[in-house]
Amino acid sequence: MYKHIGILFLCLGLMQCSETIDLMDRPLHKDNPSLQNEEYRLLPMDGAHNTRELGGYKTTDGKSIKWGMLFRSDKLSDISKTDEEYLKNLGIKKIIDFRSKDEKTEDPDIIPAGIDYLEMPISVDGAMRTKIEAVLKGETDKEVKSFLIDANREFVNDYTDVYENFLRSLIDDGTPTLFHCTAGKDRAGFAAAITLIALGVSKEDVVEDYMKTNAFTKERIEDILGQIKLMSLYQTDVEILRPLLGVEQIYIETAFEAAEEKYGSLENFIREGLNISNKDIKNLRNQFLVN
Repeated sequence: MYKHIGILFLCLGLMQCSETIDLMDRPLHKDNPSLQNEEYRLLPMDGAHNTRELGGYKTTDGKSIKWGMLFRSDKLSDISKTDEEYLKNLGIKKIIDFRSKDEKTEDPDIIPAGIDYLEMPISVDGAMRTKIEAVLKGETDKEVKSFLIDANREFVNDYTDVYENFLRSLIDDGTPTLFHCTAGKDRAGFAAAITLIALGVSKEDVVEDYMKTNAFTKERIEDILGQIKLMSLYQTDVEILRPLLGVEQIYIETAFEAAEEKYGSLENFIREGLNISNKDIKNLRNQFLVN
């Protein structure tokens, strides 16, 4: 069993890009309107795989999120020197890490000089490893999905203090910020969702952004599953692990439903559950939106 667990995490560690992407070939959206579109939303990184811009999303009142201000990502423990320079060139001033203490100890972020680093831990890594062990004992993908559905519900019920601190960190200084967890899809995905909702983006567009993880990491997921199958000598049914590596719409919808059930609406969840006042929301929008 533990051999199989080791195989999974070894594969996750091995699947790093072997080629370095030239710094001059990487888009800087803020100063180049021709790059401010969906084609360039995913950022080319050597050592991260789900790093992307949140600029350009339209709000329901006709404004849009400024490019070069908000970025979501997976872990930054394997980034290259060129990646470091790229993050600085993007103008990022602050990195927020949602990973647990154990995750950060095992894979510490590489923080470029001059960028502030804030820790806002949400501890799901132990439960994730326990679930992987159970999966490899023969649980179905349905049970895996149930775990991730429950995790998204917990974001609303158990981690409001973390997400309040996260939004306040954006409101307080309005500086270009990158936030991330391990895979950049669950904890960071919910952070992106509440940020977009607070800025006035429609729920439909928020869900669309959430689901982009599958498109942006498709090749990587297939490579990981292939490596797991090979290294386990084809003894592991890799399909039962697929839900752990990607996202499904029901995950974020479960979080939304939990917030709406308890607070009446997502907007009320932000105001009452996260203690973000109308004045705070106005300040957030003034800093991150453009007409």
